[in-house]
Amino acid sequence: MVRPLGSSGTEWLLQDRFSYPLGRLRQTTVPVDPFTILPERGSPLDGIYVFHPTLDAALTAIEKRLGGICELIDLPEP
Repeated sequence: MVRPLGSSGTEWLLQDRFSYPLGRLRQTTVPVDPFTILPERGSPLDGIYVFHPTLDAALTAIEKRLGGICELIDLPEP
């Protein structure tokens, strides 16, 4: 599950279906690979490739690593 943190729309909390923390996902202002996965140490995401060009690419990497589907929760309106 991917939940936005704060109101800026640039950081998300990553949790499994049982609310176990997996890490965070952050969007930065760097022009190349601005989406960074920050895995929680010891979580199933520990060791994942962290830099991605789009939000979709980061979510796809998480899905492949966990063998499931990432669900965006409570998305802020554009």
